[in-house]
Amino acid sequence: MKKTLHIISVFSTVALLFAGCKKDKPAPQPEPDEPKPIAGFTVARTDSVDFLSYQFTSTSINYKDILWQFGDDSTSAEKAPKHRYAFDGLYHVTLTARNSQGYSAAREIILNVADPNFDRTKVGESYFATIGGTLTVSRDNGGGPNANEGSLKVVDGDPNTKFFQSGFSGDLVMKYELKTPVVAGAYTMTSANDSPDRDPKGWILQGSEDGIRWINLHSKNNEVFANRFQRILYHFNNNVAYKFYRISIKTNNGSRDFQMAEWTVNKKQP
Repeated sequence: MKKTLHIISVFSTVALLFAGCKKDKPAPQPEPDEPKPIAGFTVARTDSVDFLSYQFTSTSINYKDILWQFGDDSTSAEKAPKHRYAFDGLYHVTLTARNSQGYSAAREIILNVADPNFDRTKVGESYFATIGGTLTVSRDNGGGPNANEGSLKVVDGDPNTKFFQSGFSGDLVMKYELKTPVVAGAYTMTSANDSPDRDPKGWILQGSEDGIRWINLHSKNNEVFANRFQRILYHFNNNVAYKFYRISIKTNNGSRDFQMAEWTVNKKQP
């Protein structure tokens, strides 16, 4: 028993000696903060003719990596990327710069991509007239499409005739199947001769390659035709050749009837 206690005492003494000789580990030093990133960039058109192409150049500092967002679902991680937009329009461009510690900074601009030669008062040819095709409607005039106020009057090129449909309930669809697909970028609507409460007020224009899958191209919610026989021109962005175009009339100005003199789908510029 005495021998056992002696051995334990020896081990305890050795352990205390080792414990006393062990050096304390120095406390970890905090990582010094890197300089915070500052985001900046320049943008310039790359070609005097091609107004859709732009050169973006980062002037950011104190960063490890950057990310461009061009506002059209395209991105880049290059310092000086070139980017070409598909359409004219306003684009929200953002450059984000980040350092290795996760700090980030961003710069944002609204870029106006515009054709200097584009004239919004002009429109190209009506494809209904130059290419031709077939018009169908979800609900026609009581006398049928060839009646005096039948649906074919809305695409006959004569603003003095009209398509009249009674019992309007916000579900009228006019669909035109062209003989060949074309890229359209504009359309027109012309008010008829009387009863402004029958005028279209809200609608959606769509295009389709196969007549099954439809893509929204343009819409209006509160349009007003101030005069009779008034033609209003609308432009929209598009670079797809659609064979089918349709317009869904959702609202008019309160009448239980609907009327319209002309509807065309057009080439964007002459």
